[in-house]
Amino acid sequence: MRSLGLGLLAWLLSGWAAPVLAAPSVQDSPRVSTSLASDWRYADGDPAGAQAPGFDDAGWQPVSLPHTWNADDAFDKRHPYRRGVGWYRRALDVPPPMRGRRVFLRFEGANQVAEVFVNGHAVGRHVGGYTAFAFDITPQLRFDAPNLLAVRVDNRHDNDIPPLEADFTFYGGLYRNVWLVATDPVHIDVLDHASPGVFIDTPRASAEAAVVRLRGSLVNQSAAAREVRVRHRLFDAEGREVARVATRLKLAAGAKAPFDETTPAIHHPRLWSPDSPNLYRAVTEVLDGDRVLDRVDNRFGVRWFHFDPDRGFILNGKPVPLHGSNRHQDLAGHGNALSDARHRRDVELVKGTGFNFLRLAHYPQADAVLDAADELGLAVWEEIPVVNLISTTPAFAEHAQTMLVEMIRQHYNHPSVVMWGYMNEVMQFRPKPEPPGYEADLLALARRLEARARQEDPSRATATAISFTEIDNGSGFQDIPQVLGLNLYFGWYYKDLASLGPWLDQFHARHPDRPVFISEYGADSDERVHARQPRAFDFSTEYQQRFHEANFAQMAARPYLAGTAVWAQFDFGSNGRQDSKFGLNQKGLYFYDRTPKDVAYYYRARLRDDPVLRIAAHEWTRRAGSDAHGASQAIKVYANVDEVELLHNGATLGRVRPENATARFEVNLVPGENRLEARGSRHGQAVRDSVVVDYDDRQPLFTGRGHLAREIAINAGGDYAVVTGDGTVWEADRAYAPGRWGHVGGHAVLTHHRIYDTGDDPLWQDTLAGADAWRFDVPDGDYALRLGFVEVEHDEPGARVFDVLVNDQPLVRDLDLAASKGRYGKVEYATRVRVRGGRGVAIDMPAKAGESTISTLRLSRLPPGQ
Repeated sequence: MRSLGLGLLAWLLSGWAAPVLAAPSVQDSPRVSTSLASDWRYADGDPAGAQAPGFDDAGWQPVSLPHTWNADDAFDKRHPYRRGVGWYRRALDVPPPMRGRRVFLRFEGANQVAEVFVNGHAVGRHVGGYTAFAFDITPQLRFDAPNLLAVRVDNRHDNDIPPLEADFTFYGGLYRNVWLVATDPVHIDVLDHASPGVFIDTPRASAEAAVVRLRGSLVNQSAAAREVRVRHRLFDAEGREVARVATRLKLAAGAKAPFDETTPAIHHPRLWSPDSPNLYRAVTEVLDGDRVLDRVDNRFGVRWFHFDPDRGFILNGKPVPLHGSNRHQDLAGHGNALSDARHRRDVELVKGTGFNFLRLAHYPQADAVLDAADELGLAVWEEIPVVNLISTTPAFAEHAQTMLVEMIRQHYNHPSVVMWGYMNEVMQFRPKPEPPGYEADLLALARRLEARARQEDPSRATATAISFTEIDNGSGFQDIPQVLGLNLYFGWYYKDLASLGPWLDQFHARHPDRPVFISEYGADSDERVHARQPRAFDFSTEYQQRFHEANFAQMAARPYLAGTAVWAQFDFGSNGRQDSKFGLNQKGLYFYDRTPKDVAYYYRARLRDDPVLRIAAHEWTRRAGSDAHGASQAIKVYANVDEVELLHNGATLGRVRPENATARFEVNLVPGENRLEARGSRHGQAVRDSVVVDYDDRQPLFTGRGHLAREIAINAGGDYAVVTGDGTVWEADRAYAPGRWGHVGGHAVLTHHRIYDTGDDPLWQDTLAGADAWRFDVPDGDYALRLGFVEVEHDEPGARVFDVLVNDQPLVRDLDLAASKGRYGKVEYATRVRVRGGRGVAIDMPAKAGESTISTLRLSRLPPGQ
């Protein structure tokens, strides 16, 4: 498991500071919130009676929240991850002084249907895995004895609940915080979609003055009519009161009444922006005379913005290009069950990359994420999980709308939020069979959600994201939202890297009045996969770097774009994916455990003002070559310094001025250690980076002269090298040339299916089929040979049968991989080879049915006498 050191984290965050909000000197609130994170017991399955106080849960697993039951099984190659029911139980002590108060449970998230019981009584049911919900449990509580809280959570597929399918894992469980909230019977509404109960915006804002509006509802759950006062006081970051307003309300017993007040102007307000994320604090109190019955605190910011089709995002009257990334909420070893501290750390890493924007894909995320975005200065696009497909049932539409309302009301006060999204790539995929009128129903749902979002919050923009295949499809879908997000993967799924910019210009010319946001772009990488000539879909580190260098340079040069968002900030769980790492989408700038990839420093160098210098070789520190050209290798340095000097084993290779934040050098590696050091300075501040690259020169294995090379390992069928966990460098395949090695005939076959019984999937996913022979022109001597095979094309036995001969001696006869290991199961054979008479090692694979196939070859020279 990788980890990001505190020193590196501090460096990532250097150069900016978040404001600290001082607590105002006001009376402590009588509203009490208590965390229910500990002392839970959990069990898989759906045992009858689990909600009852007398149920025996002694054998259940002790857990703390946040918790998911899919942190591990979502990455099991052999079995699907569990989508089903899980139960949580814990004792709930409510002390006698709370008698006469209203007591609520607030869940920040449970995926995806939660049923809550107190003392065996059902208190509520919530549908939707990514928004908060709250229930009043006062009638079910006992104040003189322990209470039993039980929660049934179900993450099974349901055709009426978004998301139906998506490129991320649907982890089940109580994976966010749970709170016990106690209030006076007269209180600010807790049950308004689990929102803060007070909604704050700035209907008039400028650099000279800002007017703040505060609205919400008051609830009287006492037995008598009440007349109370609602007071709002606003404080700046230093705790100074800058405005106040109050109103009186009369409430009948059991009634609810709205309040809606506007403060006097705040003169010369401190504006919120990504560069200066200034925050204010609103303290709302309910008073009976001088007694405070209830109090809630909310932070807010003063800013105004709009999206312009020619100038992009205009914040506080100035164009502010938004550049950022998409974030999924899961983490290696934890699934989606992250603590608030881990959520915040993710946002810090986004900011530390140099970004000022974050899209929360593809669902509402934890309160802690929005709090951190407010404080650190990230503009946010938040969306509901209507992804890929919809169901045409009325229930699906109702649930989608409810999720939208919950998201908007729960996160309304966050100044970081600039867009509410409600659909992603919903016209790219079609259900099979497709229901009659599917497209019409989809468009009707989009218009319904658009209208509701504007009704709930006319101050922010609405957005949807569409894929390349959905653009200009004639449906009118892309004209519904106020901002159109384009998910574009030029040079990955389609087109080429150089064509993105011209295509964007053509699209802008066709739609001059549409604000456009590049909501996704990215390419996968695996730190084990490396290519001298990288290409799309090889999963090499080098192609991902090339992709981002080309894509971002073209997008940043077009000011009409409102913003750009990398897909994605972090690798994330996607159980349906079978790429080089099973169950992961690997398009992140950071690995799943939050270690930065080298490409993250490209963005730091492009976007940050403090000195950045990173040799883009930290993921490729073991290299090998078996010919005269193998030692000459390109080395890149990501930097924003004036000039980059690169030293190789202490000798300078010269100075290069970076272009597109990249300095390029050609280095002749020597056998063994190659110590690379980059130096530069910016604004008079020196910065350096170093890395050691170990190079295995394998030429002597064939010449018998010079440095003693012991072995060669080949990734058959692959045009990229793979470095496995044992440190072996498996070279890219090649055709045979006399005096060296390679295959005679054959063609590459690539699969992205998982390979069983190995963690080195990229080594086995490439195979060479139909080769006449393999040749290694090595000197006379004794060798160990190990050959690896995997069937990637056939399920049925007998479709592929062949022999394997080594120097005319049979190693295996009638090899039928489908019959012996099944499809995607690897098998290896080893033998000793005595080479005499200068013939080298010859491997022949005559086919008896279909074509031969081979995946790996490893030839090792044995010491004399062994």
